Amino acid sequence: MDTPNSVEYSVQDSALLETAGLTHPALAEKLRGLPHKPGVYLMLDRKQRIIYVGKSSNLKNRVSSYFQSGTQISPRIRWMVSLVDNFETIVVDSEMEALLLENNLIKQHRPFFNVLLRDDKNYPMLEMSLSEPFPRLRLVRRARHPRNRYFGPYTSAKALHHVRKVVQKAFHLRTCTHKLDKPLKAPCLNYHIHLCDAPCTAKISQEEYREQVRGAIDFLEGRTAHVIKRLQEEMNREAECWNYERCAQLRDLIAYLEHIYSEQKVMLPQAVDEDYIAVAGDNFQSCAIVWQIRQGKLLGQHSFVLNSQLDSGLPDTYRAFILQFYDKGQRPPQRIIVGTLPSESEQIAQWLSDRRGRSVRLTSEQRGLRQRILHMALNNAQEHLRQELNSPSQPLVRRQALSDLREALGLTGYPWRMECYDISNTQGKQPVASMVVFEQGLPRRAHYRHFRIQGLDTPNDFAMMKQTLQRRFAHLFPDAKEEIQPLGTGKRWQRLRGKAAVSSESLETIPDLLIIDGGKGQLGVAVEVLEQYGLLGTVAVAGLAKQNEELYLPGQSFPVTLDTNSPAYLLVTHIRDEAHRFAITFHRQLRQKTIRSSALNEIKGLSETKKIDLLNAFQSLKKLQEASVEELRRVPGIGAILAQRIYSLLHHD
Repeated sequence: MDTPNSVEYSVQDSALLETAGLTHPALAEKLRGLPHKPGVYLMLDRKQRIIYVGKSSNLKNRVSSYFQSGTQISPRIRWMVSLVDNFETIVVDSEMEALLLENNLIKQHRPFFNVLLRDDKNYPMLEMSLSEPFPRLRLVRRARHPRNRYFGPYTSAKALHHVRKVVQKAFHLRTCTHKLDKPLKAPCLNYHIHLCDAPCTAKISQEEYREQVRGAIDFLEGRTAHVIKRLQEEMNREAECWNYERCAQLRDLIAYLEHIYSEQKVMLPQAVDEDYIAVAGDNFQSCAIVWQIRQGKLLGQHSFVLNSQLDSGLPDTYRAFILQFYDKGQRPPQRIIVGTLPSESEQIAQWLSDRRGRSVRLTSEQRGLRQRILHMALNNAQEHLRQELNSPSQPLVRRQALSDLREALGLTGYPWRMECYDISNTQGKQPVASMVVFEQGLPRRAHYRHFRIQGLDTPNDFAMMKQTLQRRFAHLFPDAKEEIQPLGTGKRWQRLRGKAAVSSESLETIPDLLIIDGGKGQLGVAVEVLEQYGLLGTVAVAGLAKQNEELYLPGQSFPVTLDTNSPAYLLVTHIRDEAHRFAITFHRQLRQKTIRSSALNEIKGLSETKKIDLLNAFQSLKKLQEASVEELRRVPGIGAILAQRIYSLLHHD
């Protein structure tokens, strides 16, 4: 559905589309060799980045249609085709396999022109680890085991923590990581405050615990009435056995669940499980709302923002969203009602049925109560989209920022991938560098990297920046001789003595624009490194001066000054601030680690805060060792006795 915020392409984009040809003679031979079989195709730009992933029952007909002169295609698809330098295809046995492979490749590569849930994060879910003898309730961001059950995803962390708290209070499920093959002698605090029945100390049998797990699953799936009925039957049985203590526990649990059940909003008179999906959007951005109704009551609402560059229509948007939403671990209900049937609805319904293990009906209601519910969901989606379009991160603002930046810096194309670097150290100690990545104007946090500077312990930001950039760009060249060892990413990326490096999509992707936090000096270092690797004509670079927020370009004496109220200025300062934050956070972590491992740990009565104050005052342990007792006493919080104790320990030899 179009909104009042719908816009057309800019004049620059229109000119680009008019001059871009649709025929690619270099690909003619490759197009002739395509098979008439189902499969997936990947469109690549001149930097061999995947910009679009699609599927077809006939690869030859579908892929060829993009490159034939006179083909009636939309301006956006024409723009995408103008950027294509090559394509790859993967042949599969059936359309269903192509559907699944397409979805997996979109999740893996997040192509610019596909419909995507905004940002590269995975929304949190609740996991019930049924693969374990005594299942745990955990917060996760991706499905990790086929036998486990997943509930969500939750776009609100507050709502997620509330649900987990309710389930733990009601059903006493464990959350610890203790291996139960080694029973503990005593239970933890959760047992004493009635949040866990302590299977770690064998205080509950596996059968009894599994019954509680079944109750928790029913509750999370919205079958609260079934849980209450089963608990009432158990309470009656315990009463017949005169087990009044257990009866009292069950009575309190029933009252608690009945209170929660009474607060749920009744949507349908029948006790059915259904999802209602409504999508509202304009040419660039859409919002999808999912209303989950379980046993006739509204269990929850989830809202998601989707980015789309091709305006492929509501059926394709619904198809992309349904695949991404239910592929995150969410179990489909018996019926899913949508505002518009997705393209390839029969295949989607079959895929949903396979995930549920039972038949799933995918419909578009046009009358009655279900139509009114769907209409309410659509109104919510439109309101959520309206709020999103008024936010600074909305696509039109980001697109304008990239366009302005391209014009200001004289770039040949949009800086889709921007990398910014910053150095952080304390008088040369614990030096680190940060690399932050923005794609399409938004942070790509999964591609952020830390670099721990090696062999430098004196203040020399130029040498540190040179080492950082050399190590970063050496990943693009397997035969590079430089040692590569960026640390702090959870893995050690190495290419030492000819050993193959661990694959890194972030470090092996060529950026469109480098922004170096610093003026002409830092810019000169970056230019030197780009020349060293033959990338100076391929990767644009600019130095961001700290004083007046000016951008210095190679070979230009005067800087580029951006309007302080422009989207381009806000984007550049945002990525610079993010690089500074990312660098200084890691630097502080290293300082804390140094403090904890230093000789100061041996001083009784010296807190972590006082250690930091001492190092801040003297800048290093060496200067701290050279300080007199009187100099130590000048540090706030350090008294005469403590100063003498510090001095004695640092000079004990």
